[in-house]
Amino acid sequence: MNLLEIKDLTKAFGGVVAVSDLNLSIREGIAFGVVGPNGAGKTTLINVITGVEKITKGTILFKGRDIGKLPTFKRSLEGITRTFQIPQCFTGLTVFENILIPLLLRFPKQEARKEAERIAERMFLKDDLGKQAQMLSVGRLKLLELAKAYATSPKLLLVDEPMGGVSLDMMDSLINLIKSLRDEGITILLVEHVMKVVVALADELVVLNFGKEIALGKPEDVMNRKEVIEAYLGDEYA
Repeated sequence: MNLLEIKDLTKAFGGVVAVSDLNLSIREGIAFGVVGPNGAGKTTLINVITGVEKITKGTILFKGRDIGKLPTFKRSLEGITRTFQIPQCFTGLTVFENILIPLLLRFPKQEARKEAERIAERMFLKDDLGKQAQMLSVGRLKLLELAKAYATSPKLLLVDEPMGGVSLDMMDSLINLIKSLRDEGITILLVEHVMKVVVALADELVVLNFGKEIALGKPEDVMNRKEVIEAYLGDEYA
């Protein structure tokens, strides 16, 4: 069953077309990778799916329902949640409070507090609960981004470049964590530049270039295609 369907999607900023006539179907329960060179339209795609940017043309179906005109908070309530390339923590609040805030929308206070503690342990943040969020390292801020998103009980989790700025050891931990979220039944849409991560995580993969799909399929097949190598490295390497 397709959880998300994108039909003839276009997003233009004035005369600049960031996403052009894109068609995608994402099955429920998989990790779906989105890759491409800088400026390919990857983050714009996340922005229009989550409602941060309005679509110029086309249709976005979530569980068969057209969500193209829903505001961001209603898409979140439907089960669409994202993380950001640059972590967006609530500065001045503790790690515990950052995780607690989305939980208070769904649980009574005491139950929310218990759930926040459970999520912190799930995300390897138990020892950081009392720390101010802005004091965390980049890698642990990425964990907090995932924890806050997970606290919304997502059905579709859009993860935007989770490996940016993290150590190799933390990278392996994040790969395993995202895998476990997929195995839990959360559908993942992953935007990432690190090919090791994409190959390790993605069940299916789309490559974008100038807002258009140039390849779609299994990661090990897609990344060897001539048009993909040209987009990343130039004609002389294809």
